[in-house]
Amino acid sequence: VAEFTGKFAGAVEILAPEATSLDRLVAVGAGRVSGLDEYAWLKLGGTIAASLRKATDVAVVLDLAGASPDGKDAANLAAGILLRGYSFDKYKTRKDKDDGQGSGKADPKKPAKVTIHTTDPVGAKKAFADAEAVIDGVLLARDLVNEPANVLGPVEFAARAKELEALGVKVEILAEKEMKKLGMGSLLGVAQGSPRGARMAVMQWNGGKPKDSPVAFVGKGVTFDTGGNSIKPASGMEDMKGDMGGAAAVTGLMHALAARKAKANVVGIIGLVENAVDGYAQRPGDIVTSMSGQTIEVLNT
Repeated sequence: VAEFTGKFAGAVEILAPEATSLDRLVAVGAGRVSGLDEYAWLKLGGTIAASLRKATDVAVVLDLAGASPDGKDAANLAAGILLRGYSFDKYKTRKDKDDGQGSGKADPKKPAKVTIHTTDPVGAKKAFADAEAVIDGVLLARDLVNEPANVLGPVEFAARAKELEALGVKVEILAEKEMKKLGMGSLLGVAQGSPRGARMAVMQWNGGKPKDSPVAFVGKGVTFDTGGNSIKPASGMEDMKGDMGGAAAVTGLMHALAARKAKANVVGIIGLVENAVDGYAQRPGDIVTSMSGQTIEVLNT
């Protein structure tokens, strides 16, 4: 095929032979074999997913001149397919033509069935078992970020974090009463302009030795940020539902660590608030006291 050069991530569709049951045949270039690291295989998987987005049954054959991909390569390719195939369309009334036949809810695993042919199926399955835990954590974080703010407020986000207990994560949810006792005035100051109560989720995964110090991750969880009294411009404000992306990343991380039974002690902390505007909203010039006892003058809400 003249159009196919073998260039990395270049895809060319070829007419399927008449004597086969194939609907489509796509050749994807891998470039220089020496450059195929973990991230290159992820990208190749993404190229395959994008090329065959409407397909429901896909067979992938790894055939490289001068190289024999191992099980880990096949697992990374599969991970790339799953990550690139993610979509969040659960709220769409009608699907776009390019979406194919959707189910009406988020479907991170398109195409529906993918078979990867490899010379090392045992190694591929073992490597993919670890990768799948990370993929699920990434997709959880994506789902949280994509949820609209009227659906996912601080209380609802905290409930999603609480679900990690099913994986063995210890989760403690602090309500406003507990946060006031602890003196969390700076966090509560952001929340006071919204009728939706603030929450804090403390997630603990204890997979390491009991005496090992934990690694801590902290994620910002403003489920919607109007800017408060220092209100943001209307243009682009809809994207402020994503101001909790840090908290989503930490939650996805805790999911991944627990799912793969990581041998580490890890703590994830997320403060969950909505920054809205009403008569009780924090004002520029207000002074609040943080949990450390330090006072803070608010210049911009």
